[in-house]
Amino acid sequence: MPRMVILVGAALAAGLTMTACGSGGGSAASGGSPAASAGPGAASSPSTSCLLQYRLWNTGPAHAAGENLVAALNTLEAATSTSDIPTTAATLKRAGTAARKLEHYPIPVCADPKGYWHAVLARIRAAADNAGTSGGQGALTLAEVTLKQMPTLERKLAAELKGTVPGLSQNQ
Repeated sequence: MPRMVILVGAALAAGLTMTACGSGGGSAASGGSPAASAGPGAASSPSTSCLLQYRLWNTGPAHAAGENLVAALNTLEAATSTSDIPTTAATLKRAGTAARKLEHYPIPVCADPKGYWHAVLARIRAAADNAGTSGGQGALTLAEVTLKQMPTLERKLAAELKGTVPGLSQNQ
């Protein structure tokens, strides 16, 4: 399997863990609006509301669905590192199913106004669909093309969350 999918799996798993499973880490630290930059006590009411909405989303049904997706992506990384084509294809399909389920629990619009989260899920679904179109390396090559922009989307999502959800990394 091409190295791109390995990198995509690792980068996306890290990004999804941060967004879907609540390990805020450094990539979702406070920042963004002038009120939020002034310090934790200076956050405006809308940004505080967005943090609350995000935390409610993150601890609700989206959490379990996100963990399923992260598990599938971790398995994808392991399968691609050993060039196990059948397991890679099956895992891509599993990731696509998990992404479809996760779409039933959309991230709050205030946290992701540009729609990066939806774009990430759409790419995973498309890669899974491509992997399911036929067997072997050809199908996985189609999936790789679909996943090529995932690291960029993950970085954009992480940067967006930094600005839209102040205080995210505090007490996740």
